[in-house]
Amino acid sequence: MSAHLLLDRLADELARLTAAATRLEGLIAPSAFGPEAMILAQSHDLLSQTIAELEGFVRNSAPAFAGGPDCELQGPLSAIRLSALATRLCGLTEAEAQSGDLDLF
Repeated sequence: MSAHLLLDRLADELARLTAAATRLEGLIAPSAFGPEAMILAQSHDLLSQTIAELEGFVRNSAPAFAGGPDCELQGPLSAIRLSALATRLCGLTEAEAQSGDLDLF
């Protein structure tokens, strides 16, 4: 099996997880339960966003793997909107990353 095909399948799995996480959003009613529920809702939102960003990265980078083991992934990495996730995937620590990105919930 090619790396490209495997990454396409992985992206499909992440898309299914994103859809499942999105369906769960209706079960969390933060306004009715106080601060703990708000933290839970924000954590769930971050989880959903992270899965969706990983799906996009994997899907966008899959064609690059057709060229061999060393491939250019700067484009797909720069498309990730969650700065903490992009930082981790680039192998940097939070302190090494450039600041200025704002993640909204």
